[in-house]
Amino acid sequence: MTAHTSILIHPDGRAEWVADKTVAEKALGNYGVGRAFLTDASLGLRISMSDCALLMPEEFPENPHAVAVLAHVAGLDPAGAQATRGPVVLWGYDPRNEWDSSRPFTEREREVITEALAVAGCTTG
Repeated sequence: MTAHTSILIHPDGRAEWVADKTVAEKALGNYGVGRAFLTDASLGLRISMSDCALLMPEEFPENPHAVAVLAHVAGLDPAGAQATRGPVVLWGYDPRNEWDSSRPFTEREREVITEALAVAGCTTG
């Protein structure tokens, strides 16, 4: 099995498991990339999205699928979750990786993310 470091969630509900976070982040567009921890307590998972996505709604469509996935993984209610726009990347974080700070998902993380994708109505290819 490929060691995936990231899941790329598109606004139309398509989701792609990706082995290289930098490849996934290229799908975020030509602007800068904003990164944050999923929650204050989830130091092992981070999210990336275009740092212009919330400021440019005409270019970045709402991404309710990513909201639902991220909320499920974080154990939060999607109704109170932060809106997302455009493609969103959820990835495994390792501060010791000097290349791109990513790491493969653990088996448990992959299980939870797979469940979250199903709950959000995402399709994977």
